[in-house]
This record gives sequence, C-alpha cells and structure tokens, in this order.
Amino acid sequence: MNAIGKSSVVFVTLSGLFWGGWVLGSQTPEGQEAIARAYEAYADQRATANEDLFNSTALRAVVCGGAQGAQPCLAVIAAGRMFIVDAGSGAASALAEHNLPADRVDAVLLTEAGLTQTADLDELFAGATRSESSLLAVYGPSDTQRMVDGLNQAAGFDGLERGLQAWGPAPEPGRSVIVFEGDGLVVSAFTTQEDAFAGRVGYRFDYRGRSIVVGGDGRVVSSSAAQNADVVLQGAQTEALARLHQTRAPTAAEVATQAQAGNTGLVVLTGAENQVAAQMQVSEARATGNADVIAGRLGMLVELPLANREINVRPL
Repeated sequence: MNAIGKSSVVFVTLSGLFWGGWVLGSQTPEGQEAIARAYEAYADQRATANEDLFNSTALRAVVCGGAQGAQPCLAVIAAGRMFIVDAGSGAASALAEHNLPADRVDAVLLTEAGLTQTADLDELFAGATRSESSLLAVYGPSDTQRMVDGLNQAAGFDGLERGLQAWGPAPEPGRSVIVFEGDGLVVSAFTTQEDAFAGRVGYRFDYRGRSIVVGGDGRVVSSSAAQNADVVLQGAQTEALARLHQTRAPTAAEVATQAQAGNTGLVVLTGAENQVAAQMQVSEARATGNADVIAGRLGMLVELPLANREINVRPL
C-alpha cells in the first residue's frame, strides 16, 4: 500500500477510536490527551506522505477547489515546485486541509482575471510569503495587471518589493508563451481565437515526457497546445445547461470529442455544480465513444509517473 493509502487507513482507524471512546465514556483528560496525540501523529504522517508529492518521480495535479460549484483551484506539482491554477474562494484553506504547504507555492496562474478565479489571492499571498521572498508572481490574461494593482493598493503593497507581482504572458492564438522553465519542467501559456476574445488562457505543464493541460472554463481542448497531452483538466457543462443558458462554454460532449481527436489521454471534468451534474457530464462525454473521461473531485490526486506511461488517480 502506498503512503497516502496508509494515511487514509490511519485516519479511519483514529476516527473509529475517537467515537468508540466517546460511546464507552472514556472522556477523561488522559483519554482526550491520548486522542489528541494520535491525531497529531496522523497529521505529521500525512504531512510526511505529502512531501513525496514534491519529489522528482512524477508530474502531479491536485484538485483543491471547483469540484462542486464555482471555486476553481488546481495545484500542479513537479520538480519540487507547486503552481496554483486559479485561486477561487477557499483555495488557501483547501491547501491547508490537504497538507499542501502554501509556502511551497511558486506562482499563481490565472485562466481568467475575474472574481471567481481570484477570490483567494490575498489569502494565498499571506500563506505563501516566505522570509526570503515577499512577492508572489501572478500570471494571467491582460486584465490581470489591473486586478493585481487593485489588490496591492487595497493591502498597502507596492507590488515591487512586497505584494502580488503580475506578469502577462499575452499568448496569441496558436503561439504558446513559456512562463517558467527549469529542472526539466516547462510551463506554457496559450489561448485560442475564441478564448482570446473572452480574456481566457490555458496552461500546459511538460515535465520530462509527461504533460498536463489546465483550461479553466475555456476551449483549450481544441487548441494545438492540448494535443497529445497525457491529461487535460477542463471545465464543461451539460447539454441541458448549454441550451438553457445559451453560453459559449464547451459541453462535456464537445470536450470529449475534441480530446479524442487531439489524442488526449485522460480528461478530468471540473467545476460541476453538484455530484449529479458531474455524473451527467461524464455520461454525456462517454456517450461520444471516449471512455477516458472522469469527474474531478475535491482532493483528487492525478499522478503521472516518469518511469512509465501510467495515469494514477486517487484521493489525497
């Protein structure tokens, strides 16, 4: 059993002991202290297990928001670095809940510069600020600079020596822009003709032969940047919602069809409003003939080992 699996078993065991002790009336100071020590040991073990997420053996992504509703957040980890794609409401607390240290965040990558994607930027900055660095890089579409300036002004930061520091890669349709490169990891920003008009960008992470594409609510699967990717994490909607709202957001069926045409390995659909909607999206996507589609869930870990071509999916 892997380290993360062991951690889950320990948690279940501890929970059983806690409630069992409650029923048996062992709520003595000594008993409560023992339970507190047990949970502290579990937390330490979980943190140790999560340190393995930062080793150089795989490219990894963790769903830390957006699994149920509009709180998008994905953590992508490779080469000992962690990038947060979209900082929706609750992103900082979700990282803490899953023992992903905020001070390991290297940069925030925004697929859009709206409130939905930026609600927790200030909380992430507070957690990510280290003694040797008081700046947090924020990449995104052209509106990112104005949004970041407003946040810095409200917090009393200059954005030069302290605060959020905006970088606008400004990719053109069909031409990716590298936003980070080092230790075998390349992070690129890209857009499509339709997404460029809507102020959206996507990101591709290439790490020693493995690749993950994150698209937010854009139409990234149709982009050349998403072709042959091992995994695409993409927002979508059901056919019924598309007809009801008459939006230009892609449907699950469209995403699945385009992914199959682009030779994508696995599609993870994110941002469903509830579990029923998530199941409907997956059903509609698989009805196209593409069986490699799953629903993103809060705390889901997607791991791409460098030693083989496997795609491992499990709870964190």
